[in-house]
This record gives sequence, C-alpha cells and structure tokens, in this order.
Amino acid sequence: MASPSPPQGNGSHDDGSHDDGEAEHQAAAVAALRAAFARLQPQGSDAWNFLAAFTHLGDQYGPYQPGASEVSKLLLAPAAPEGGRGRTRGAAWKRRVPDEGAGASPGAVLAAAGPQAELSQAMAQVVEAFRFLAGRVATLERQLARRDRPVEGAAWLAPAPELGEWVEPVRAHLVALAAPEVLHGDCGEGRLLDALDVSAVRATGVEPRGMVALGSLERGRRIVIGEVDEALAARPPASLGGLVLSGVVDRLPLHGLLALVDQAHRALAPGAPLVVVAHHRAAAAARLTEGARDLLQPCNLAAQTWEDVLGRAGFAHVAPLRDAPDDESRFALTATVPA
Repeated sequence: MASPSPPQGNGSHDDGSHDDGEAEHQAAAVAALRAAFARLQPQGSDAWNFLAAFTHLGDQYGPYQPGASEVSKLLLAPAAPEGGRGRTRGAAWKRRVPDEGAGASPGAVLAAAGPQAELSQAMAQVVEAFRFLAGRVATLERQLARRDRPVEGAAWLAPAPELGEWVEPVRAHLVALAAPEVLHGDCGEGRLLDALDVSAVRATGVEPRGMVALGSLERGRRIVIGEVDEALAARPPASLGGLVLSGVVDRLPLHGLLALVDQAHRALAPGAPLVVVAHHRAAAAARLTEGARDLLQPCNLAAQTWEDVLGRAGFAHVAPLRDAPDDESRFALTATVPA
C-alpha cells in the first residue's frame, strides 16, 4: 500500500511547517495501518475480519487501553487546531462523563451528562462483552485443535461386517413399526435393503467404501457413497422414517458416537425407530488390526452404556432387539423418537 501524497498547502504558512506536520502525521498513520494489517493476517479470514471490526469498535467507543494498538495511539494524538484551540479524542472521551468524585451516584452522573454519555457507557460494555467473547472463541479453537481428526479411509481400517442373521429380526422390527423409509449405514452389500424392499419399505443405504457401494449400485440398490453422519446432516429435521446403524458404530471415538446419536435424533421423525447393531468390546477388538486400533481409537460402548446414551439423547423405549439371533459377538438395541 503506497503512502498517500501529502495535501498541497494553501499558502497561508510561509514556512510550510503545517504541511510538513500533516504529511508526517499521514505517514505515521499509514505505517500504523500497515503494522495492523500485518498483525491481523490473513486478511479476509473470520479472525481478521472480527479483529478489524473489534479494533474499530474499541477505538471509537471502548475504554482506552494504553499500548493496545498503534492505531489507538494515533487516534488519541492531537487533532488539527480548531479555532486556535487544540484538543484530543482522548480528552473529548473523558469530558463526555462528568467527574463522579462529587458524591453523585453513577446513574445520576449519567443522567446529568445526557444521552451521549449513556450511549458511550453502553458501547463500552458492548466492547468488553466482545472482548470476553473473543477470549472464549479462542479457547474453543485451541480445544478443537487438540481433538483427534478423522482418519481418511477409516471404513477400510475397520470394515463393516455384513448383518447376516441379523437382517431378519431388524427387518421385522422396522416393518412392525410401519417405518415408511429407512436409512442404513454402513449398509455393506445391502442385504437389509433387499429385505426391506420386499416388505414394501423404501430403504436407502450409506456405504463409505466406494468399491463395495459401486457393486451394490450395479445390482440396483439405492446406495449413497459416503458417511452416514453426512447423509443425516443433509436431511431436514424430523424427515426420516427409520434408521439402522451398524459397522460405523464400531469404529468411531466417543465424541463421534455422541455426535452421530444427536444427528440421528434430529433427523428422525416423531415415532420413527432407531436400531443400533454393535459388537461387544472384546469381539470388536479382535476384529481390528493393531494399526486400526491405534489410529481409530474406537469407543465400543457396552450395551448398558448404549441404553444410557440413547436415553440421555432423548430417545424413548430403549430396549434390546426382539428375536435376536444367538450371536455372542454382537448385540442390538432399538429406540424411538418420542411422538
């Protein structure tokens, strides 16, 4: 950013001292702005835009913070003389509110000072509120930076096993509750989708493993390639008739499971059923390689813990799936969104 050219003098000063002083002031202002831009990079980001607006708000209305900003110092520098009497913005700020040392209450002082003083005090509180808000946001950003990030290709590290003998009891449960539409993630090859279609229930699968999903698509099944939480997030609230979760629940960390349960509750319609088919902890650990356990750190909640989590998330009628197969490695729970 080039420095602006100093304005031309009007000839009223023979020695040019006024023009030189104004040019020096402008150069200092440009240098301060450059320093502010460098400090608040990258420009255009959410953080930069917030800090730029906050700095402007604080400089105009907030309590002066000595040394907080070079721009603040320039704003408090003496302005051009007016009628032969110099003044500063800092002095103007101090004169807005009369001295409270006379024993008057703050409310009385503000009332006597008029609406301008009340506005100034109110804006000072707004500035302080934004200061605390900025501190809280920075704390949250630091906490998020320390959280684990999803591993690309996690579904290949912990592939979802097919439902096998669990297909029929899950289908029967959904049909008994008259689920008009069901989403299944991770659906694998889509055997549950076939069984539900035969029962006149519209079923869509979500499968993150591209080759598995493409094979199911070639056989005419309705499959979405991706993660089930993304499919749920794309749906309007209370728009889904039923949901089956299997596979995905065996590879997510705790915060991922809790977020998935919240998404399910948001997307399911009142009275809609949820079925969770999960592995017991020992069986889940035996399925995974050492590398998959190290990278994914899956939670593998126990059945009782799942009941507690679903109940706290707002689901009703949480219970084991009826007519469950004799499978020592997996269990299934059912729940519904309260009508």
